[in-house]
Amino acid sequence: MHNRSFFRHAVLYGLSGALVQAGGVVLAPLLTRCLSMADYGALEVVQRCAELAGMLFLIGGLRQGLLTFHQQSKTDVERQRVFRATLVLLLGVCLLGGALIMAIAGPFCNIIRPEHGAPIETNVLRLAVLAVLLEPLSLMPMALLQARLESPMFVAVTASQLVVRVALTVVLTVVLPWGVMGVLTATAVTTGTYGVVLSLRELLRGGLCLPKLDQVRGLVRFAVPMLPVGLCFFILQNGDRFFLLRWCGPAEVGVYSLGYKVALAVSTFSLAPLYMVWSARMYKAAEAPDAPRVFGRVFTRILGAFLLVGLAAALFQDEAAAVLGGAKYAGAAAIVAPVVLAGFFQSAAALMDSGFYVRRRTDLKLWITLAATAVILVLYIVLIPLYGAMGAAFATVAGFAFLAAGTWWATQRIFRVQYEWSRLLDLLGLAAGLWLVSRFLPAAPWTVAARAGLWLLWPLLVWVCGLPTAEEKKYVFAAVRQALKRLRHRTMRSTERKAPAEAA
Repeated sequence: MHNRSFFRHAVLYGLSGALVQAGGVVLAPLLTRCLSMADYGALEVVQRCAELAGMLFLIGGLRQGLLTFHQQSKTDVERQRVFRATLVLLLGVCLLGGALIMAIAGPFCNIIRPEHGAPIETNVLRLAVLAVLLEPLSLMPMALLQARLESPMFVAVTASQLVVRVALTVVLTVVLPWGVMGVLTATAVTTGTYGVVLSLRELLRGGLCLPKLDQVRGLVRFAVPMLPVGLCFFILQNGDRFFLLRWCGPAEVGVYSLGYKVALAVSTFSLAPLYMVWSARMYKAAEAPDAPRVFGRVFTRILGAFLLVGLAAALFQDEAAAVLGGAKYAGAAAIVAPVVLAGFFQSAAALMDSGFYVRRRTDLKLWITLAATAVILVLYIVLIPLYGAMGAAFATVAGFAFLAAGTWWATQRIFRVQYEWSRLLDLLGLAAGLWLVSRFLPAAPWTVAARAGLWLLWPLLVWVCGLPTAEEKKYVFAAVRQALKRLRHRTMRSTERKAPAEAA
């Protein structure tokens, strides 16, 4: 594996993630101020309902199937047929399932209504589901860009799509005060337009080649076991909102969701870009004789990156909540640190999932996810009525910790990996210790600099404690030398340009 190429693609994918997150940063203050707390919480609920519909339509399972079958195909014609088979399956499922969901939207809104207050509007839920129905048209072509490691194109599409969505949202919620309907309309229009253009581009790129029946069957066998897995993950990641809505009301959902969004940014800037590159290369790496060591080393490095970004989010949780939501969302700050820890366990489980994908044993993932879902449901029922949003956060930590442990147990039996547990626990312990120190700092402006110092102290302590390997130190030294060389080269060029000008 070429480290320089790996991190070059990771930086570009990270840039795309940063752009998406920047859109969230721009929109969050706008939405929290243009919408009431109840409307903001209702928006969060209908978006989660739409995600549930997407899971029922096998969107996530077929996307992962597209990546797996594309990477394991031997010719370009086979790869194009895999894309066409995936697109045909998705269009069929979305048309049939979408019609059913639109029909039952009204009764469903009555089911999830809070104990006190009006139910969510049926048309709002239908519009959110429509946006999800259009999502595969752009999601699948973007997955192909990822599989082919076309990271510059991936960034360009992401950036332009973000600009259009943010601009439409501003127009429909500020200029035309459509409220929640404006936010969802902007998403649906943007997703649909880009989806049609990107899908046509991929179809024209491959010429006239029809999907094979065995490819369709293979994708179905791969994706169907992931349907119950997806439903379980929906409960693991989003079920707490519905329990909060029922027992605490939409305002509490809004506060919790804002803190959850801050914590989710950690994955956007760490796990997501690195995993996008790794998921395109891990199938080839799995064939090498040193695969157990390579997979274990990548596991540590990606989670180390997660801890670096996660520590920053946890240290500055109060400032993030104040900027994004203002004083009325101050309670969101307390949600950030526990959800970051839950994200650490979720990231570990996601990286361990590579064993399921490499061996095409997604059926084994189901039982582990079912057990974790049962655990977290019990915790939701026990903790949320007593502790509200904090109860939901602690239930999320416990649920994902159980999922990570179960995934490790299952994947080690089909694809053994040499995990570096001692080094990883040291990295986690240093980050947790620095965050605990920050909790003793007083509420004063100068503590911002102190917390920044604690964040910078983490990589220094990691280095001093000897946690990086010799290979990693060598790479760091090479990167520093290369950066200094480029800096000296630029300085010399600048000096050479100034000399003739001064002589003249």
